[in-house]
Amino acid sequence: MPHRAGLILHPSTAAVVAAALLLSGCAGPPPLNGPAAGAAKPPPPLPKRNATVYRVDRSESQIRIRVYRAGPLADVGHNHVITSSDIHGCIYLHHRLADSGFRLTIPVTGLNVDPPAARAQEGKGFEGRLDKADRRGTRKHMLGASVLDAAKYPVITLRSIAVAGPPWYPRITVRVTLHGHSRDYVVPTAIARNGQRLVATGGLQLQQTRFGIRPYSVLGGGLRVANRIDVAFHLVAVPAGGS
Repeated sequence: MPHRAGLILHPSTAAVVAAALLLSGCAGPPPLNGPAAGAAKPPPPLPKRNATVYRVDRSESQIRIRVYRAGPLADVGHNHVITSSDIHGCIYLHHRLADSGFRLTIPVTGLNVDPPAARAQEGKGFEGRLDKADRRGTRKHMLGASVLDAAKYPVITLRSIAVAGPPWYPRITVRVTLHGHSRDYVVPTAIARNGQRLVATGGLQLQQTRFGIRPYSVLGGGLRVANRIDVAFHLVAVPAGGS
């Protein structure tokens, strides 16, 4: 029988919850958006020539993923927050923002499940600390073959496809590659400069099933993991020292 430990009832339960997985962290709900028209075409070459190169500052950056309980028995489950600052990659910036691009990678082994500080920051719907054993069990299952399959798919990749709109709030078409599947999303992104630092903040909503992940369900669907997950990101980049 489920108990009030929530979707972490068993390591396997919330693990898949976490498995829903994926991407960047700042407070507040991410803007609504949807998939762009498919991800079949190869991405354009990265615009490295004559670009000012920025690298991600991992000490200042974070991706945050919110995973939600669902079903008639959702009250016996927990929502979950997954974070990572283990973000690698470069941004190739040009004077005309539409000519710019980036490629970022996030090792799935760098994902943290329900850090107490992150749960406290989320507030309503994420109340309560989850003990270390539950968090470890959830993470182990999340990285296992039935969910993220970290051994086979060790990284999540974010790749720019197109940039349009004003330089302070462009709409960036981003190709997300996760669990062996790629999908394109149009992501409104706030961009600011702070001295030599480049700061990008935004969010998107993903459907697990679009990446070949089947949301976990028990009790005939009475308690399940919602298909939708919310991803927020706060990325800080600094000059890489070359162009």
